[in-house]
Parts: sequence; C-alpha cells; structure tokens
Amino acid sequence: MKKTIFFLVLCLFSISLQAQQPTVYQDTIPFRNDLGIIIIPMTFNGVEKQFAFDTGAQVTVGFSWVADDLKRTSKTTNVNSSNGSRTKMRFYKSGTIELGSRKITKHKILKANDSDIFTCHNIDGVLGVDITQHFNWTIDFEKKILIMSPSDFYPEAVKDMYALDFDFTSNRPSVFMEMNGKKIKFLLDTGARDSDINKTAYTLSSIDQYPKATFYSGFYDVNGTLTKTYNTTIQLPEIQSGSVTIIPEVDYGNQSTKIGNSLWKGKRLFLSLKNDKLYVSDTTIKNDSWSYDCAAVIKEGRMVVFRIKEGSDAWKQGIRQGDIITSFNGKTFTDFCTLNKYQVKLSKEKKDLKLVFENGKQITVQKKQVFITP
Repeated sequence: MKKTIFFLVLCLFSISLQAQQPTVYQDTIPFRNDLGIIIIPMTFNGVEKQFAFDTGAQVTVGFSWVADDLKRTSKTTNVNSSNGSRTKMRFYKSGTIELGSRKITKHKILKANDSDIFTCHNIDGVLGVDITQHFNWTIDFEKKILIMSPSDFYPEAVKDMYALDFDFTSNRPSVFMEMNGKKIKFLLDTGARDSDINKTAYTLSSIDQYPKATFYSGFYDVNGTLTKTYNTTIQLPEIQSGSVTIIPEVDYGNQSTKIGNSLWKGKRLFLSLKNDKLYVSDTTIKNDSWSYDCAAVIKEGRMVVFRIKEGSDAWKQGIRQGDIITSFNGKTFTDFCTLNKYQVKLSKEKKDLKLVFENGKQITVQKKQVFITP
C-alpha cells in the first residue's frame, strides 16, 4: 500500500514538474529586404520603428528620432565608418524595447545622423549584435521571415542543415572559407547586399584566371556618407567552409571583407552567435548577381551617373561616373528619394533604363547577370 501511495505521489510530482516547464518561445518576424538588407519592426516605449537586422554592426544605432524620444547619457564613443572616417556618437537610454515577444530594458543605443538612403526607405536604425547575440535566429530568405528563439534552443530543422566554419569573437561574426590552401575571414554582414574581399588584406594573385568585371560605383555607410569605389567584381571558383561548398561573386577592392545577403538568396540560415554556430539549408551555394551597367543618383539637385561598368556599351560611348543625365525613362527627377525608389522598382521588375545625357547621347541599359556561367 505504501509503495502504491509513493508511486502515485511520484507520478503527480513528475506531472507537476512537466507542467511547470516553460514553453520554448519562437517568434516569427516578417521582414522586407529593401536595398538587399533585412528590415524588421521593433518598438521603443510602445512606438514601432523599422530597423535593419545587421550582424555587421557591433552596437545598435538609431537616427535623429533618438534625440527626441530617448534619454541622453553622458557616454560617447568613436565609431569607424566604412569610408575610413571616425565619428563621435552618443549613447541614449532605450527604455523598453520590444523585439517579437521579448522585452529588453536597461539598454543603451547610439544616435547617428539621418541619411538620405535610410530615410528614403523608412529605416529608423540598425539592430546590432549587442542585442541579437542573446537569441538564436533562423533567417528564411525565400519566405522573408526571421524566427527568433532562445540562445540554447535548436529547431529540429537544423538537423537537415549544413555547418559552416564560423566564429563569434569580440562582437564580430566571422565565416572562414578555404581557397587555394589559404583561409579567408569574412564578416557575416546581414546589413550588406553584396560580398567583398579587401585586396590589401588578401592578395588574389590568380585573379586574372577568374571571370571579372570592373565597376565605378559607391556605397552609403551608417552615417549616410556616399563613398566612391572602384572595384573588380570576380566570380571565384569553388571554396569550402565547413561542410559547405560556395561559389561566390565578390567585389575585390578597398571595402572590408564580408559576406552579404545576395549569397543566401532563396536559402535558409540558422545563426547562434553565443554558440559559434552557423548552418545553411544547402550543401552547395552558388552566387548569381544581377546588375545594370549604368545607374543614376541625385547630386546637388541633378541626375548624375553613379555606377558605370568599365567596357560596357555605355562606357564605350564615353559615359563616365558623374556625367549629367537630363532624362531618365522620359522623366526628370530632382529628389534623391523619388529617383532611388523608382530605380529600385525598375530593378525588381528587371525593366530597362533609358537615359538621355546633357551632351545629347542616349543609351538603353538592361539588367542582366554579371557573369553568364554554365
């Protein structure tokens, strides 16, 4: 009898323990990918903002609204921009941040200046790894969703994914790829569209063996500063990272060595920063990028050539970066945002660009693959 009573008590105690175990939360957060980056909703003290999910950012940053909505602190820091400049930024108390179902309090974020490019696409800030490292993330680039879960939780789907050579140290997530017996260290940068290799850090002596194209272009850093670039885009051969074979297209120039989102198009990633884990849904990843040979931007109220491919039809007609455009698909633009959104729309639809220049020259530019490979 005593044994029976003890068994019943033990069963009830076991059931009680099971009932008290917390349910593992998994928040599904939809994202949009304007500019090729991941943009998600967050709230600050009950007000929704749109933030870029950026594993390349060490600290979370907000723009001008921060000075009006959050409490200033006396703490500042110097931030190195992608163009090599240093900017002093101030920390502000963030109040209560809501990310999915999670609430984050007693945190501080930096304030940066507004920029044309982020303001145009309604981006209020950049979510850095100071916050994202406390969660695990499934990034589905096909369905455009993030799934956020506890840092010690691994979904069943991870069993069918493939591990990359990955490390998270000093708030920098790094993917290592072996090429010709040498390991190249890439920053995993979900705040970037394209991938880069810094030619100062890594000398690719065999570059002439690979398909390549040269672009005069530029990029915007977190401060919205437009920096001109001169990069050679190359199609690398198969390189290895963990159990994954990757055939990437990279810009070989002066920017930092990083992997952008275009490499993962249509794939799923599982990222656990605290546990140094990165998995991808496919064992072989091939990067196929599309581009226009010529594109425009507004400078001082006028349309000018922002991007031009060396050797293209436009280049052979004498078109160069900075040349003035008088008509863009029969329209005239004087506002940065209006032109930028129009070009993004045309790019998504793969529509042609018809440009008329101040010197009377006219060209039609098609969006096409940078490299046509079998």
